[in-house]
Amino acid sequence: MRTHAGTILALEASSTSAKAALYDSATGELSVLTEPFQLNTPDPSCRGADEVVAQVLALGRRRLDGRAVDLVTLGSTWHGLTLQTPDGTSLTPVFGWSYPGALDIERQLRTDTEFVRWYYARTGCPVSGSYPALKLLMLAGQGLDLTSGVVMDEGSVLFHRLTGRCATTAPLASGTGLFSLRQAMWDHDVMISLGLGRLRLPQLIAPRHTAPLVSSAARALGLPTGTPVLAPGPDGALSQLGDDATMPGIMTASMGTSGALRLAMQAPALTKRRTTWCYRMPSGWLAGAATSGCGNEVEWARRTLLDGAPFETIEPQLRPGPRDVPTFLPFHFGERTPGWHSRRPAGIVGLTSRHDPIDLYQGVLQGVVFNLRQGFDELVALVGRPSCVRLSGGVLDSAFWTQLVADTLGINLEVSPQQHASLVGAVRLGLSAEGMDDAAPGLSEASAGVVQPNPDLADYYQERYAAYRAAYDHTVITD
Repeated sequence: MRTHAGTILALEASSTSAKAALYDSATGELSVLTEPFQLNTPDPSCRGADEVVAQVLALGRRRLDGRAVDLVTLGSTWHGLTLQTPDGTSLTPVFGWSYPGALDIERQLRTDTEFVRWYYARTGCPVSGSYPALKLLMLAGQGLDLTSGVVMDEGSVLFHRLTGRCATTAPLASGTGLFSLRQAMWDHDVMISLGLGRLRLPQLIAPRHTAPLVSSAARALGLPTGTPVLAPGPDGALSQLGDDATMPGIMTASMGTSGALRLAMQAPALTKRRTTWCYRMPSGWLAGAATSGCGNEVEWARRTLLDGAPFETIEPQLRPGPRDVPTFLPFHFGERTPGWHSRRPAGIVGLTSRHDPIDLYQGVLQGVVFNLRQGFDELVALVGRPSCVRLSGGVLDSAFWTQLVADTLGINLEVSPQQHASLVGAVRLGLSAEGMDDAAPGLSEASAGVVQPNPDLADYYQERYAAYRAAYDHTVITD
């Protein structure tokens, strides 16, 4: 194993922001820049690949500030879809996981219960409009010739723009709904069953594979042509690496724009009712539960209920302890775990004239966490209670919301020391690819603290969760 110093530039296209981190293994310094995407589209779930790439590279150049690096690493969200020509022309925008265009296809496919079962067993993906497989059917229904371009996502687009290679990795591909969970290859039986047998797919390469930086991207970043670029990875798997949670029993809870619970596995793990997902990691598998509504629902509540008041003025107004607050169903952006009904409606139940805007806001916070608990319960039933849960994301900016998570799940929460876990994970993977120790200085830190559930509130939150489940179970899902 190498021990000499190395410098890594980690680039990422997240749901809402461009990110760039520079890591120097000689000093252990990790410096990060993030910048919200400025996109020429009213819908961030459908955005131009060229705009995203340009903003990520521009931020990377600013982060470098003329410095050379030994390696560039790449990350992006799971479930993006775009068609690209081999020369880098975008035939479609990038459709993100939250793009709603495949809802009718989801409804149609879900009527075939045998197909739903078979598809989940093959791919680890429930039948949901959030997956690229269903969005490809959407595009075909709109008359697009799917053979006119290569099926890619933002991670593989970044890799193509930087290296000229149409390639992706098993971890990214496993979030498409077109990939064999167990055989780690494109699943042509699945594609044929969906009527997608003639797709042009990127080459599968190893997660630690590198390719040289091409001259156009080198100029954009201010780096020498030929600088090694690591194969792209998904932010969820990279976050697991960044939080040092690759051993079974360590659950991560990431609460940002959406929410996710994840557990590293040594073998695929699937639920009988198809409530959770299972994808590939650079090594092994990752079982998880996901919520479509999290920080996006809280932002909706801030703007709608509190006239856009800053979070720092809202936090002191929140009221700890048992309160009669409305029950909120956090599905403005559809549902993933546990029901995977993209058409499940959001709603407020039990609203009375006694409730004020802060009551409603607290009800939104509860609803988001109750949906997360549904996923937690499913994973516990699947693989057992975790030894610990590491919490990260925007939730940590609110002490009230963080305590609510501990109280609702009824488990101690380790506060992740990693403010940007996916970038740290990309750096770790890069160090490993370079033959260096991925537990390098500045990357492995002790927990920033432990949040314990308040036993005095256990009965209150159990009652509130029961009210939420009753409202959830009685929701009518229309076609």
